[in-house]
Amino acid sequence: GNLRVAHHLLGPWDPTTGSLSHTQVRDGANKQKYQVMTAKISIDPFEERSIYFQDVMMQSYASVYAHKYNQYKPPKPVGFIKCWVLELVERPGRPLCGVERYISGEFRKHNNNFGFVDDTERNTPQAFSHFTLEASCGNLIICDIQGVSDLYTDPQIHSLDGQGFGK
Repeated sequence: GNLRVAHHLLGPWDPTTGSLSHTQVRDGANKQKYQVMTAKISIDPFEERSIYFQDVMMQSYASVYAHKYNQYKPPKPVGFIKCWVLELVERPGRPLCGVERYISGEFRKHNNNFGFVDDTERNTPQAFSHFTLEASCGNLIICDIQGVSDLYTDPQIHSLDGQGFGK
């Protein structure tokens, strides 16, 4: 993927939708509820704005394949965290960033875009990548599998025709 700087932020969290709230969410004591988020901003100040939307599309697409994979009842189901694009309207140039709920725990990269595979202790990430190749009849593979345990983020999709996903 693209090189990014990651920042933590607190956002008003709506537990019913699993995303940032557009209205104030209050708990029983009438206090605002907040969730720690991760905001990812490109290190390239001239990055095309469309890249952020493509990243969200890829993560959503990967989530669909995770659902298909989990229908086979694997020993360890996988998932991709929900993400969205946030525009920082009060900053010069109104930059965009990719936002998702912060994943607590040991972050691991299991494979990447260039053939690296960390097979020291986990089979699930590689099984999922292979599943996407088979389930798509060889038309795509979801790789760059990374995250905490089997909750993943920021995948990349390679397609047979080279169209439709990222740069």
